[in-house]
Amino acid sequence: MSSAYHFLIAQPTVSSMSMSQLIWHKDIPLKILFFAWRLFRARLPTKDNLYRRGVIGADLRMCVSGWDSLESSSHLFLHCNFFGYVWHYIYRWLGISSVTPNTVTSHFTQFMSAAGGANPRQSMMQVFWFATVWEIWKVFENIHFEEI
Repeated sequence: MSSAYHFLIAQPTVSSMSMSQLIWHKDIPLKILFFAWRLFRARLPTKDNLYRRGVIGADLRMCVSGWDSLESSSHLFLHCNFFGYVWHYIYRWLGISSVTPNTVTSHFTQFMSAAGGANPRQSMMQVFWFATVWEIWKVFENIHFEEI
């Protein structure tokens, strides 16, 4: 059992140089690539970032989904029971079994490695990943900024 768990959580090592190369994809609109670049560097206006910059108070840091969790990029895109749960359906649709990693960057590399070594398939996985995080953000943005 423990070896199966370690296999599922194993992350391929990706250097920062190759990560930056993976981000830029010719079939993804530039605004979405720029968004992903900001996401990987924790520069989106999530409540943890707004609090850290003094824009909101400590009492407003909870996720807009109402599950009493601090709102951060990793929470929002991966672990939120409302927004992050979409990955469950995508994994099921693609036939992937996975443990959700703690960081968005790790999730991206894990999602990419689920395609195996074939470049066309990895390219398709990149498109799925970028489209998914972009759509999660658009739904979140509509709810988030109405609340503030």
